[in-house]
Amino acid sequence: MAAASAALMLASPASAQGLQVSYPGDAQMDCNAIANESARMDQIVAEANARVAKADGSAQGAGLASTVAVEGMLRAGVLGRVPGAGMFANNAAAMAKQRAAQVRAEAEAQVQTATTRKAVMVGLYSGKGCDAPPAYEAPAPAPYEAAPAGDAAGGDAADAPTG
Repeated sequence: MAAASAALMLASPASAQGLQVSYPGDAQMDCNAIANESARMDQIVAEANARVAKADGSAQGAGLASTVAVEGMLRAGVLGRVPGAGMFANNAAAMAKQRAAQVRAEAEAQVQTATTRKAVMVGLYSGKGCDAPPAYEAPAPAPYEAAPAGDAAGGDAADAPTG
């Protein structure tokens, strides 16, 4: 079964690119492979969120740099002497913001796919009974031993009252 798990892991994408919700070999995964794939989905979500944060920071930095550049050019009088200088700074900031929006959209789609795949893995894990307590086995009944014939009434027939 370990070989099948290894083959499945090789068949699934090594990176988050091209991530799908399910793959043909998912149902053949053992409990360990399912748990590993679920952990991989958590990692993909974390990496996608980090990319979004980095892109947002870059866009904010570009916007701030543009504002500072335009303000500096305005105070130095460069804007009046160099036509288009302010427009260049603003275009650079707009491109950074556009790239950040694109990264965000791609990352959000990836997070949604990874989250859905993780839900599939949780369903498989549960459906296969992974981490379930072992089934209860009732103890085997003791072999039946018949009581001696005279002991059925609690004593001998000789002890019975006559009367």
